[in-house]
Amino acid sequence: MVKSELLQKMCNLYPNILRKDLEKILEIIFYEFIEALRRGENIEIRGFGIFKTAIRKARIARNPKNSELVQIPEKKAIKWKMSKIFFNRINKNFTENKISGTH
Repeated sequence: MVKSELLQKMCNLYPNILRKDLEKILEIIFYEFIEALRRGENIEIRGFGIFKTAIRKARIARNPKNSELVQIPEKKAIKWKMSKIFFNRINKNFTENKISGTH
């Protein structure tokens, strides 16, 4: 799903709210996520998961095109851990089959 598809689903679910207002709401949410992660804060959405920033150390890698060594600087990366509720919802059929197969 891409952002435009999410916006369309929101428009379908809430026809009384103008599309431009829903678009602005999405923009605000994404902006606040980015700013919180930039400040080093964690974002916890209960029932969905936790977003955190982690520092990737500087390293030396090899360019696959010409095999030259390349210095890669230290940078921030985002780590995400899904909640148990989310994990159970996406694995519902798998866990049901596994449980029913053992009896």
